[in-house]
Parts: sequence; structure tokens; C-alpha cells
Amino acid sequence: MDGDIEQGMAYRRALGCFPTGVALITAEAAEAGAWAITVNSFVSVSLTPRLVMWSLDHGSDRYAVFAGALDWGVSILRADQEGLSSRFAAHRAVPAEDHEVYRGTRQTGDSAAPVMAEALARFDCRTVARHHVGDHILIVGEVQGFDAFVGDALTYFRGRYGVAATR
Repeated sequence: MDGDIEQGMAYRRALGCFPTGVALITAEAAEAGAWAITVNSFVSVSLTPRLVMWSLDHGSDRYAVFAGALDWGVSILRADQEGLSSRFAAHRAVPAEDHEVYRGTRQTGDSAAPVMAEALARFDCRTVARHHVGDHILIVGEVQGFDAFVGDALTYFRGRYGVAATR
């Protein structure tokens, strides 16, 4: 058993060698209201059509909200939004309306998904596919609308936050 734990931690450390950006995924659930979750698994899948994907752990306390959402938003976090990332990365559900992230949100397209008013980039997405792979669900969405702004990005590398700065 200890060998499995050690191998698991070694694997996580190896994966941590790949720096990623940090995003908030937001969605509205009919009876649960608005929710947000921090991810570093956001990735572009296709330019034509515009498809993006992110992954969600089957054990997430927000699984029901996000796995079933038709419309969802992506807000790429700015370098100064580490606190926001940490709040929604916590392993306990936090309704988005309980935090200023949801106040002042707007939509970039026709979907019902909220996005942050102040983010580096924002995407309105509609789910087109869900794939259960291992202990995660991969959620693929078609981008319905997007916008982007100038600034530095929040990053995650080897278990720590960092910054990808523009020159």
C-alpha cells in the first residue's frame, strides 16, 4: 500500500512539471444556483469548429453541477487572482454567489453560463460531448462567444502559483 501511495505522489510530482494556466469554470444549476470550480485542465481541442475541453474528477463535490451542465463559462485568471483561484479550488463546494466572483459577471455569447467580469479571457461554452475516462469526466464544449484582454496570466507549476508575463 505504501508503495502505491509513493508511486501516486511521484506521478503527481512528475505531472506538476508541466506548467499550466489557471481558469474558473462557472455554471448555473437549476436548483443549485451558480457554481464555480478552479481548473488547470482547460485546453483547446479544435479551431474549426471552436472546441475546448476540461476534466472533472468523479469525486468532486461539484460533480453533479458541472457534469450535467449544458452551458458553462471559462474565465482565464489574471496574475493577481490567486486568492480567487484558491477559494474555488478548495475541496468543498462554494456557491459562486457567495463570493464577489459572481457579482458583475457577464455573458460573452448566447449561453446562460456566467463568466467573470474581470478575467484575462472569457469563453461561453455549450457541451457537445462527455467522456468518462479513468477517474475523470472529460467535458468538451463548443465556444459560443469569447473575448480577451491584455495582462499577465496566473500559472500553476510544481504545486505553486506563478505568473506568465507579457513582454
